[in-house]
Amino acid sequence: MASREHLSRLSEGTASWNLWRREQGVVHPDLEGADLQGCDLRDADLSGARLSGAVLRHADLGGADLRGADLSDADLSGARLSKSTIDINTRYDAIQGCDIGVNGFYSAATDSAALMRLDPPGNSMQGSNAEAVIESLRQARKLHTFSLLLAGIGLLFIVIKPKSITLPYLAGSFKFDDLSYAFLAALLSTGLLSLVSTFIDSALQGARYLNDRRSAMTVGHFPWVLSKYEQDPAVRRESKILRFFLSFHPMVYLYFFVKWDSLFPGDWAGVISHYRMLPVFLGEWLLPVFFVMLLRLCLKIFRLSEGFQKPILFDTVTERERRTDMERLAHAVEAQASEIAALTALLRREKSS
Repeated sequence: MASREHLSRLSEGTASWNLWRREQGVVHPDLEGADLQGCDLRDADLSGARLSGAVLRHADLGGADLRGADLSDADLSGARLSKSTIDINTRYDAIQGCDIGVNGFYSAATDSAALMRLDPPGNSMQGSNAEAVIESLRQARKLHTFSLLLAGIGLLFIVIKPKSITLPYLAGSFKFDDLSYAFLAALLSTGLLSLVSTFIDSALQGARYLNDRRSAMTVGHFPWVLSKYEQDPAVRRESKILRFFLSFHPMVYLYFFVKWDSLFPGDWAGVISHYRMLPVFLGEWLLPVFFVMLLRLCLKIFRLSEGFQKPILFDTVTERERRTDMERLAHAVEAQASEIAALTALLRREKSS
């Protein structure tokens, strides 16, 4: 239940509330489950406040500081959110009346959004940089494509069943049978997907600090299935299935280390005998370790790709003001250029006379 003292302080107005917050220092206001419907909370300092289950329908939260606030299960239907700020400690997963995005939450009723604060912690290298996000996604896509190519060659072994395959390298070529190729490919995929998960995680963390229309469009339309946001519900399921297979493609290498003609009939003695026939260092040490690592990496990449299945938000009011500022700047530059041109013409006339 909400604290009566805190509710009383809040009812005195934003200015009084903010003054009280500054005087109190570190305090976490308890407004849990409070009925704040239609309240004017513009520029209110609600950092660290417990607002879980609070009713904030049609409340004006414009410019409010929501860093570290707990908004879980809060109802923000019709709330105004323009210029309000959150951070990585703000809880809003189960929020009602708003759409959840990568970098905040958005109220369709008021066309406004609460976005991640632009200045990250001092010990962080993150920030609002769409180009850095795109570069991380580009590197992740390139490495992931190479891992897919290795899995594709593995599929050729399964379908065509050649006795061996020759792969070129700088000074000649290597010849592999199916088992040695599967082991090498699993080893390479482990390293490649480790880098892929690092790059895509960096891209997702960086995307949280984007807050303008151009950045949202640039990153949102990056042509990679694992990071592309699918807004159309009709293709969302197909996209998830495709992302699942693209994430777990290294599992194809399991085929080469299992004796399927013994496994399907339930001949466990034959399965164990086949496993024991593998080299000791491969069957008992390296193989289990690699596949556990691969499975964890695949699961991590799939979860990261799910993180991109949320829109990157921007606030319409902020965008409108930003555009207006740019128009004012352009007008000022044009006026300055006209004055410089007039002054130059005057100097030329004086010089010629």
